[in-house]
Amino acid sequence: MSDYLLIDIGNTFLKWGFYRARLPGQAILAQDQVVHFGRVLHEEIPNVMTQWRAFPAPKRVVISNVAGTLIRNPVMRAFEIWPQEHAPDWISSQAQQCGVSNGYLNPAALGCDRWAAMIGARAILGARAALVVVCGTATTVDLLAADGRFLGGGIMPGLGLMQRVLHQHTATLPDAQGEYVEHPRQTVDAIATGCAHAQAGAVERIFHLHAAQHADLACVISGGAARTLAPRLTVEHMVHENLVHDGLYWIADSLDAST
Repeated sequence: MSDYLLIDIGNTFLKWGFYRARLPGQAILAQDQVVHFGRVLHEEIPNVMTQWRAFPAPKRVVISNVAGTLIRNPVMRAFEIWPQEHAPDWISSQAQQCGVSNGYLNPAALGCDRWAAMIGARAILGARAALVVVCGTATTVDLLAADGRFLGGGIMPGLGLMQRVLHQHTATLPDAQGEYVEHPRQTVDAIATGCAHAQAGAVERIFHLHAAQHADLACVISGGAARTLAPRLTVEHMVHENLVHDGLYWIADSLDAST
């Protein structure tokens, strides 16, 4: 039985998961409530209908979407496999939600995926300051204070995007898969290694800038490139596969509590 369908639509992939709701007052981790999880490229969204048919209609659908409005139509069509009408909750960043308060000058302008990721980090870490790093098409690095205040963050090109831009804007650098090595001796490895150092160096610089002001600062990393970036870091960190989905889970839980 699945109570929630949680969907994270990024710039490249749609990632979805069916989750069980928690019992009232039950202390759980969102990741322990997963029934099934999957992902597809944007152009493959119609294919999810085949997979979703194996599941009963969820009680609630909660969606984070940073890919724009055009993506909504194929997603809404996918819900037609269930007989009852579904009105999903398309989340937006709030001034305050699930123990996190939004320090953006215009709270609604904060990317809803970043908002969900911080809510997910807060649920995992509790009252501990955190640097929340999500590695997707873009890499976002956001600072969450121990009292739950989002203090600000940065956005940079993601690891894959860095590599593609080098190929697109130079005459001779190849668009091919390289590997991180300590002493690259071929161009594809030099690109992969240089971009990994750039990402890791940026995260470490931001971490050290904030660590002096925030005792016991945690660094939590998520997203598709997290497993590639994490081994390059010299600061203590934890990898969490689906931080945005964790945040969506607690948003869904809070919506249940308010109805």
